[in-house]
Amino acid sequence: MGLQVLYPPNEAGKAEVLKADIVAVHGLNGDPKNTWTNHKASAFWLKDFLPLDVPNVRVMTFGYNSSAAFGNTTADIRDHAKGLLSSLVDKREEGDEMRRSIIFIGHSLGGIALFQARIEQRYNSISEYTTGIIFLGTPHRGSEGTAYGKVLATVATAVLNKPPPRLVNALKVNSGELMRLTTEFRFQLPKYQVYSFYEMKPVKILSALVVEKHSALLDIDGEEQIPVDANHEDMCKFALRDDDVYEKLFKRIRRILRVKDADHSNSDNCTAACRNRHYYVPHGTSGIFTGRESILRNLREECLSSEMENRPVNQKIFVLYGLGGSGKTQTCIKFAQDHRERFWAIFWIDASSQTTTQQGFLEIARICGIEGNPMAVKQWLTNTRNLWLLIFDNADDPAMDISEFFPTSNRGCILLTTRNPACKIHATVGSCELGGMDPDEAATLLLRAAGVKDVTAGAVQEKATLIATTLGCLALAIVQAGAYIRNGFCSIGEYCDIYSRHRERLLRHLPVQKRSDYQYSVYTTWEVSVETIKRISSEASVNAIKLIRIFCFLHYDQITEDIFERAWANSSHGGDLYKNIANKFYMRSQEGLAEWNPIIIREAAVLLASFSLIKIDETDRHMSMHPLVHVWARDRLSEKLQKHFWVTASFTLAAAISLEFQLSDYSLRRSLVSHIESCIFLCKDKPFLGKHSEMGRIFMANRFALAFSENGRFQNAMELREKALEVGQEMLGNEHPYTLSSVANLASSYGDLGRNQEAMEMREKALELSRRTLGNQHPNTLKVMAGLAISYDDLGRRREAVELKEKVLEASQRTLGNEHPDTLSAKKSLAISYNDLGRKQEALRMMEIVLEVSQRTLGNEHPNTLDARNNLALSYRDIEHWKEALELMEKALEVRQRTMGSEHPDTLKAMNNLAICYRDVGRGQEAIELWETVVEVSQRMLGNEHPDTLSTKEYLAISYSDLGRGQEATELWETVVEVSQRMLGNEHPRTFNAMNNLAVSYRNVGRRQEAIKMMDKALEASRKILGNKHPNTLKVMNNPADIRSHPTGTLEVSQKILETWHYTNLPKSISAGQPESPPERSRRDKLKGWLRSLR
Repeated sequence: MGLQVLYPPNEAGKAEVLKADIVAVHGLNGDPKNTWTNHKASAFWLKDFLPLDVPNVRVMTFGYNSSAAFGNTTADIRDHAKGLLSSLVDKREEGDEMRRSIIFIGHSLGGIALFQARIEQRYNSISEYTTGIIFLGTPHRGSEGTAYGKVLATVATAVLNKPPPRLVNALKVNSGELMRLTTEFRFQLPKYQVYSFYEMKPVKILSALVVEKHSALLDIDGEEQIPVDANHEDMCKFALRDDDVYEKLFKRIRRILRVKDADHSNSDNCTAACRNRHYYVPHGTSGIFTGRESILRNLREECLSSEMENRPVNQKIFVLYGLGGSGKTQTCIKFAQDHRERFWAIFWIDASSQTTTQQGFLEIARICGIEGNPMAVKQWLTNTRNLWLLIFDNADDPAMDISEFFPTSNRGCILLTTRNPACKIHATVGSCELGGMDPDEAATLLLRAAGVKDVTAGAVQEKATLIATTLGCLALAIVQAGAYIRNGFCSIGEYCDIYSRHRERLLRHLPVQKRSDYQYSVYTTWEVSVETIKRISSEASVNAIKLIRIFCFLHYDQITEDIFERAWANSSHGGDLYKNIANKFYMRSQEGLAEWNPIIIREAAVLLASFSLIKIDETDRHMSMHPLVHVWARDRLSEKLQKHFWVTASFTLAAAISLEFQLSDYSLRRSLVSHIESCIFLCKDKPFLGKHSEMGRIFMANRFALAFSENGRFQNAMELREKALEVGQEMLGNEHPYTLSSVANLASSYGDLGRNQEAMEMREKALELSRRTLGNQHPNTLKVMAGLAISYDDLGRRREAVELKEKVLEASQRTLGNEHPDTLSAKKSLAISYNDLGRKQEALRMMEIVLEVSQRTLGNEHPNTLDARNNLALSYRDIEHWKEALELMEKALEVRQRTMGSEHPDTLKAMNNLAICYRDVGRGQEAIELWETVVEVSQRMLGNEHPDTLSTKEYLAISYSDLGRGQEATELWETVVEVSQRMLGNEHPRTFNAMNNLAVSYRNVGRRQEAIKMMDKALEASRKILGNKHPNTLKVMNNPADIRSHPTGTLEVSQKILETWHYTNLPKSISAGQPESPPERSRRDKLKGWLRSLR
């Protein structure tokens, strides 16, 4: 107990110059060592890690009887706090020790003990030299909707399991006094650096967070709030030095010490003679200024440190750049006000033009009594020995070199605000882009601007966050929205609805009482940039205006040069699709060129980026816009111009989509999905497709549908294809090749959505027409045949499917060659059918050929190659070559996740197949984790009624049963049965199979009567549709729900079931002469055992 020195040991520290004391205080049921020790790794990080990462500090830990401290009265807390302070004073008796910085670390209720320690007036020496406090899961107040006393009791329950009633009662009784300590403490905090770490994981005993985020934060200016991916107990126990949370913690300690060093250095340099004498900043910080703490901290660390970590710096120049209205000027003024006394003089200059900049220097001359021109003022600042701060605001003109006005002295500091990212070149100590605010800070700013008194109330915070997110968290837009609400035009709850109907009006609104000196509304601030671009009067400026008008109909993110390059490259095909873009600026500039020249696009984009109207990523050059700039660029156009540039954007996208199937084609189509959605949504002459649409619009719809279909947006693809077919038939007739192609595409969409009967009927009609008009051997006819075979497969007509597939493969090999992608696709499809019919060795050989050729001709990451790899893995699995199957499946999944994303339908299928393999080899828990992910994504992306979603739920339910999680399995089977009955009817095989499995699940959880009723229904439906001797009927009769009490539960029937076992499983193993898989063998053995029990 008491204060223990962990480092340096004994007298070793006397040879070391120590600059700070770090004191750690544990919480309830804590221990001066165990609280901070990861026992699995035997790592006591305060002693083992911290001295290595933060050298030249003394590390101490304070131990006390926390149950006694918190279990009686607040007087006991004060006594223990005094024990800490007196011990600390004793440790700091020597002269150099007394002036060392102090940093406190408090875990849980240990942070509350610090509250009391810090307000004891007699220990002013401790207060004076305390520089920072780190809270780890300290409950500062009640959580939202929960009283503070209850929060404290929750802490006790979490750490003590069954805390003594006396302790819990004391915490509740004393909560008011403890809350008062917190409140008093908050008023002292601005002079300290405060870091609050809050837990993100629940403790097992509660299955909930011990201290919720709201409770763990003080919500004061300057507080950094840091999430920890651990529970309340483990958030202060680190196993390794590279632990992410530990790294954040020790770096914050370094930061505290670095800022303190800067404070001392500046105090030494800035004598009474150089205290602030001149302060010329014509604007003040808004009374509702909120957030930007990380940027202000960065400014402090970089601009107020004299040593700059031993880096030789001639002059400190920091650049703040970003979109107009993001708060650059206010952030600079806030910094200037907060640190006014650090500088002998602070001057502000309007740097929007050469003229205003010169006027700013002349104003400095007038204030300081200097004669001469701006260059004389610049020279005077260069030569002065006093510390000064010069703010160049709004240096937005890309044609103006602002550095010409920089004094060259290293005695001063320059802050530069600009919309032009290129100005980062002037930075010597750092630069920072101001974009959208943190959502929580943005919500708080909105509430302050709206005049809401209690900005922490949960309900109002939720509404404010919605508004802030809608406005892209842009500071100026949020302030204007708050003013609109404050002036009584609407309530917080009504704003988003009004915004959706009157966006332009609201964003142009400029309140009279602005609470800041900014003269523009959100929209007019960007109009200033556009007018400046127009005045440049160059080809690049004209193209820049056109480019942003195209961009505003695409999605605001991930706009690439590839879109324009592909549109140009594909335009050589000619036709209606391309005539709408033939005369566009990016097309005309390429006339006569054999290769794409990106300079026209790049010059225009760079000009837009110089005003922060767009951003250009430095890594891959993709372009993006702030969401509000995106809508502003559209709102400012007339109706005629909106239609014109929508056509340009949409046809450019469609032209960029090729009908080739190399990996680069797939990748591009995947990248265009969000842009396609935007164009369809923003269509200016709705409907997107109508009976009067031109052929170019139909071609566009089918290109867009292809991109949707490949990326799992099956419903979107189907809707476009239905409309395209309807309009195409009207214009071209039923037998036109394009109409037949549209029929095949729509049938494919129906199949993707599980509408298999409709898909088959449509393909049969298309095949008849295609044979009659194109002939049996035409590639388009073969594609329709291949699609029809897939429909037959989906409907269980496997023999017919195989016959068609064999014909398709033979014709493809003869007409296209063995290595053509269509031939490989036909061979893959036939191999799948062979595998399903038990012809596994034939299937395996075909799959190996398909994979080898696909890798050689298409590459390892082409979607067709991934399909081939996956199908070969399935073949290996079916013959129990588990190692080969798993290696192929895991590799295929990794590539699909990387190239297609985690939520693409093909990725989900790969996860599903891998999960099946995991289950087959006994890795049930891993299988469940995969299936749970697939179910969640499938429900969200495909819907609850999609066949793939139902199939995955069935697999997951079976795995739950395997691991004894019967109730969860039952709930899933109930969902599958309900959806199957509604979508397919009671007499569909899939429905009564699901009913059969639900009966088993009912029996497993003891719901015997329900099991019997469900089994009766399943058996009745199976007999009616399939007959008494059909394998599926016998499978239902196999149901062990309670066969002995069932009328058919006789020994004769049971023997019949066992006799048909091999028949019902022929496709899976026996017919191919291969051994049964473990699940098949297990099921047969169970049936045999059950049969013996009947005898």
